[in-house]
Amino acid sequence: MIATLLAGLLAATPAAPAKPSAAPAPPARGCLPAPTLPGLGVVDPFRPPDPKATELNSAGKSYYRDGKWEEARIEYRAAETADPTFLAPRLNVACSFVRQERFAEATAEVEALLARAYVPWAREVLEAFDLGALKPRPEMARIRRAMTAAAAAWGADLDDAVLFVGRARAPLKIPATGPGFFILNPHQEVYAFLPTTGRFRQLTSEDGRVLALLRTPDRRRVVYVTAEKLIRGAKDDDVALRGVAIGELTLATMTAEPPIRVAGDVRRVELAAVGAMVTFRIDGDRVSGLFRRADRGGLDPLAPSPRGKGGATIGETLKGSHTPREGLAPAKPSLPHAIVTARGAEPAMGSPLPIARAGCQASVREIVAPGKPRTVVVSAPGRPPRRLGEQFGAGLVGLPIP
Repeated sequence: MIATLLAGLLAATPAAPAKPSAAPAPPARGCLPAPTLPGLGVVDPFRPPDPKATELNSAGKSYYRDGKWEEARIEYRAAETADPTFLAPRLNVACSFVRQERFAEATAEVEALLARAYVPWAREVLEAFDLGALKPRPEMARIRRAMTAAAAAWGADLDDAVLFVGRARAPLKIPATGPGFFILNPHQEVYAFLPTTGRFRQLTSEDGRVLALLRTPDRRRVVYVTAEKLIRGAKDDDVALRGVAIGELTLATMTAEPPIRVAGDVRRVELAAVGAMVTFRIDGDRVSGLFRRADRGGLDPLAPSPRGKGGATIGETLKGSHTPREGLAPAKPSLPHAIVTARGAEPAMGSPLPIARAGCQASVREIVAPGKPRTVVVSAPGRPPRRLGEQFGAGLVGLPIP
């Protein structure tokens, strides 16, 4: 009825005289450059390595297994040349030098690798078995210093970066129906996109199990949720996450707090930033309630809402929240928040977010369309928009579990 009345009113209203179209906005200087500017990070973290580079790297591994170190390095170096963004061969070169006890050369390779891409290679350096011989040696002090410097460089200039959960490749899909215990491997991590250079930086290395993120209001930290398994019962609505953890990363130094491990099965986790504090509302079979981070990665319970058991959840503080069918979520003011269930992360809510930096006036929004991956779009006047995650998906808060 309301739609009919509005249609009649519009039909009865004389058409306004046509106005000359507004002049197009001048191009945003220093925004979304084409081609991508030099700097830390990669042009496209979601592009697979060049097939020739992976072939050469595999050939190098064959020589490596036979102890033919020089032959292996020739193949690894050729792989680097074939695809300079494919960095696994550089780690393999470092390992080959360690196996020959050429520790100074191995250290130089590790330092160059860390300077190029702190994440995920810092973790790889620490966990690589064949680099283990470096740990008790004096060279390890150099590597530690290189890690600290690389972390500071990697975390710099992220104040106005677009943070999002991105899916790096096709996920391991969960069967649509039927009870069972399913390993989660959506190949998702937290990434940053820098509109001023057009480059990306990976910020987490959690074996692809990041489900959602929340950036704190001061923009200095990011809180994120990971999970290891999905548990489904006999009924369609009997689903939960297991092995849930809440991580926290300080961006400027790339230092991580001890993860909060949530025991038992979890049906819902809600993160909200209230002032400088991030709160967690957890609905699980062993842990339930409202919490904040305690010392050493624990949970510190908070007092319940004054409205009691029927009180609002964190999300209800955000007026008019709902999941959109397509396009943007409702453009209403909200507290920064994220909601994660066994279905994955709900879409981000709110109007396009501004990016205000000297020389770069841009905005970012999330697009949800039926049958297509969730994507993030960065726009600036006079520039072609950048669509993040078109192939496999990207979300300002997170992504659905496939």
